[in-house]
Amino acid sequence: MALREAVLWLHVLCGVTWVGTSAAFVLAASSMAVETEEWKEFALRAAPRINLINFVAAAIIPLSGIGNLFGAAMTRKGPFPPAFVGILSLKVAIYFVMAILLSAAVGAERRMREAAISAERLKPAAQRLTRLYGAIAGCGVVALGLGLWLAGT
Repeated sequence: MALREAVLWLHVLCGVTWVGTSAAFVLAASSMAVETEEWKEFALRAAPRINLINFVAAAIIPLSGIGNLFGAAMTRKGPFPPAFVGILSLKVAIYFVMAILLSAAVGAERRMREAAISAERLKPAAQRLTRLYGAIAGCGVVALGLGLWLAGT
């Protein structure tokens, strides 16, 4: 039982980390003007680290999710209810959307680095990165909420 709980908490921790780092970037970025040197330094230092943390979390989530599903299947005496399958399918779809957004965020971060020498090119790249992190956070909040619902089925 302890291993099942550890895998579940690892899954939740990775999801919260992915959502939290993305949301933290959006909140911090929105508190500064994009044209300032402070914002430029923040974005250029934080974005690569956030992407790395998010990639690690994104890699662990499906593995721990499979572990959770296996553990749930072992304790059930029959098939999963249709609601469970539906919610799980939606969570998987959201995960793939978030992975695509994360991939786009890595590309936006690279473009932002290339554009860092030009203030007029930096602003659109930085705004795109902030929107991508916002979309990741929004999708993640929905996925976490569905995970709570899933835990109750």
